[in-house]
Amino acid sequence: MEKLNKIRQAIENAETICIFRHQFPDQDAFGSQFGLKYALQSLYPEKKIYAAGTGNEEYQTDDISDETIHHSLAIVLDTANSARMDDGRALDAQEIVRIDHHVPVEQIGTLEWIDEKASATCEMLALYFKEQRIGKKAAQELYEGLIADNIRFTTSNTRPQSFMAATYLVEQGADVQKANEHNYAITLKDFRYENEVRNKAVYQDHVMASIMQIEDYAKLDMEFAQAKEKVYVLAGIEEVDLWALFTEKEPGIYNASLRAKTKDVRQIAARYDGGGHVCAAGIKGLSLKQVHEIIELLIEAAK
Repeated sequence: MEKLNKIRQAIENAETICIFRHQFPDQDAFGSQFGLKYALQSLYPEKKIYAAGTGNEEYQTDDISDETIHHSLAIVLDTANSARMDDGRALDAQEIVRIDHHVPVEQIGTLEWIDEKASATCEMLALYFKEQRIGKKAAQELYEGLIADNIRFTTSNTRPQSFMAATYLVEQGADVQKANEHNYAITLKDFRYENEVRNKAVYQDHVMASIMQIEDYAKLDMEFAQAKEKVYVLAGIEEVDLWALFTEKEPGIYNASLRAKTKDVRQIAARYDGGGHVCAAGIKGLSLKQVHEIIELLIEAAK
């Protein structure tokens, strides 16, 4: 509680707040960043609130000068270490707060609230705001990030507080149907690529893995950031205890998404400078040889 009070005081004292998150953002990253931005704008209309980093057509980030960041409070969300930040200028800010649910790799903030048991960073923010009115727009973003990271309350780190957060966000005006459609409805392009991932899947000893090449998603006019998120299509299979998607980012270089029902895949990721959660971890910059090594390690872990 003391930690949250200090974060609240830092927010109240700041005239300018810049909000950061990790590279290649998933919905929890975008949802926490923009949910926090809209919530703070609603609660503190006199403050200048900016969203930093690379945006897209849906999430348009702000053009922020170095000087503005230097004199601001930086809030870094959903990011385990500084190398994963989308905009490293956060480290130049006057004060840094980090809010995250990953296993900490290094200290980033002068104030840090890390909850490894939380199912999403959006869950943490909802619990932080639960006594305040943040508005429908903020609630929608936070709810969408929440159900994206815990896959509609089905992951092993879903806890009573996850449902408390959801209850609060729905009370604030989050549209459950809209959130489900945004997160889980797919385009025809997605449908076809997900079938490619399944068709390339190889199964052995309770482990399923797909290795996807650049041409696999490029031919469908899909970006790497979209393609790498498709690990969920290998989930929900009765015989499969661990699953992995390896996506080629540039020729010969792969990123990995590792998942498990109960096994600890974070330890495997850590051997290759990756990280994440016990049952959901990621690795960047792998060679094809390392990809096959990791598949063997997953098979060993499944025994």
